[in-house]
Amino acid sequence: MDGTRLGRLRAFDQVATAGGMTAAAAALRLTQPAVSRAVRALEAELGATLVERRGDGAVPTDAGRLLARRTGRLFGQLRGAVGIATGAAPDGDAATRIVRALADAHLRALSAVWTAQTFRRAAAALGIAEPTLHRAARDLEKLIGVALYRRTRDGVGLSAAGAELARRFALAAAEVRAAREELALARGSAAATVVIGVLALAPVRLVARAAEAVLGAHPGARVTISEAPYASLAESLRSGALDLIFGALRAPPPFDDLAEAALFDDPYRIACRRGHPLAGRRDLTPADLRPYGWVVPTATLPRRAVVDRVRAAWALPAGVDIEADSLGGIVAVLAETDRLSLLPRLGVARDGAGGPDDLAVLDLPVPHPRRVVGVTTRADWLPTAVQAELLERLREVSRPAAAP
Repeated sequence: MDGTRLGRLRAFDQVATAGGMTAAAAALRLTQPAVSRAVRALEAELGATLVERRGDGAVPTDAGRLLARRTGRLFGQLRGAVGIATGAAPDGDAATRIVRALADAHLRALSAVWTAQTFRRAAAALGIAEPTLHRAARDLEKLIGVALYRRTRDGVGLSAAGAELARRFALAAAEVRAAREELALARGSAAATVVIGVLALAPVRLVARAAEAVLGAHPGARVTISEAPYASLAESLRSGALDLIFGALRAPPPFDDLAEAALFDDPYRIACRRGHPLAGRRDLTPADLRPYGWVVPTATLPRRAVVDRVRAAWALPAGVDIEADSLGGIVAVLAETDRLSLLPRLGVARDGAGGPDDLAVLDLPVPHPRRVVGVTTRADWLPTAVQAELLERLREVSRPAAAP
């Protein structure tokens, strides 16, 4: 749990919920001194006073209320993960009992196997003997009552149920990281992080402008930008490794636990080099495009289907295409040839988004479904203050891009 012991978080969460050490001890079936020690150890670890001890109980401080909001989500997500794996009601006695029995070793073992894909590599990554990892992993499997592991060609890895449980546990752990950042911000430190996934052909300069504005206000913060295909980014987002995705929306997203928010339309245009024979011509018709080859995306990308439909509708002859997915690769081919390509407006426009200087847009509308750029987040995401500020800055810098 991001270095924080699960037992300490559990004790604090119960104190915040029950309103006192004694009540928390009774609920957890621990002694009152044990609960008190756990809370004090957590306070020392986090560098914050979390509860105010009174004769009639314990009341969360401002820092405690910040943490309690996160621990409530943490244990709610753990119960939800257990419920999905076992079929038990997330708020029922069975899921609650299992979550209370979870230990750090259980979560560490499952996470390591999920990341490394096999027990052997996971043990090496943790620096422990493989039998030690096996004991913790099999103990978790026995506790859950579901087969979490399976034998593969490379060794023993996770079953589908085990992988989903690991993903949901990782998402819960993200709440602990967020809690640490919120407590640090409350103490005057802005050592916060925002991790943004960017889709290919998205106007990354808008993200850069938003990030620069946030870093100007919070010099200690850190913004990480990662570009990857949608499937990879969505997986990272759903496991808590990313905070948001910026780029073309799927409308609707392919997973129920993701939410999309539109920022601006970014329709496709036909791009070419600035010195292309068709560049700058008016009153072009589809027939004018027939002599020229294309640079197209690979078949796995949605843009390829748009290219294929447009070329079929315009009766453009099939030729020898060059396939390229990255903007850099497309620009390089267009700059050196008379080929054409289909790119988002902000990928080629010399406007606030800063398109490449050596590309031009043909004066020919492209018929295709509405293409919208926006942000994708987890549906139940609770951003930290710095994350929320970056999201707002991204909205601000996107407003000029919405202009035609």
